[in-house]
Amino acid sequence: MTAEPSARPRRTRPAVLRWLTTAEAIVGGGLLAMILVLVLLQAAQRYLPTGGWVWTGELARFGLVWLTFAMAGYLMERDGHVTLKLVDYAVKGAARRAVLVFANVMVAIVCLNLAYEAFELVGRPSGQTSPALGLPVGLLYVIPLAGLLLTTVRSAVAVFVPPPGLAGERPAAAGGEESRG
Repeated sequence: MTAEPSARPRRTRPAVLRWLTTAEAIVGGGLLAMILVLVLLQAAQRYLPTGGWVWTGELARFGLVWLTFAMAGYLMERDGHVTLKLVDYAVKGAARRAVLVFANVMVAIVCLNLAYEAFELVGRPSGQTSPALGLPVGLLYVIPLAGLLLTTVRSAVAVFVPPPGLAGERPAAAGGEESRG
């Protein structure tokens, strides 16, 4: 027996945003795996009779910064950023929606300003390079620039289409389960 078309859950997010969420999760997983491998390699080098590779620590540190910015939009989509949830419990209805819209507008403005600064750093000619890898410093800001732009887009979209779970229903308790009272 087939389900009625109206019985299917409505998707409130455009397909592009769902694909973007998947891509961000893949990039984040790749960066996390890279950091793990580099740190393990760095630890293993301590026990080798030869000298270590200094670039492993440098690339792992850059990877951690890149991971932070690359996952910012993903966390924005999933409402996974560290926030104060007091408003979610204390305010209801239109007032709650107004606070969420205001917060998303502020996040979009701040991220857009930071993205502009990252763009300036990427485009600015500089003779500086990273100490161990020799990467031009401007290239180090490409991933933060992309992450900030994606977070700006996610914040702007959230003004008009709130993320699932924020569209008016009461937020879930910690651990994803409804609170029992």
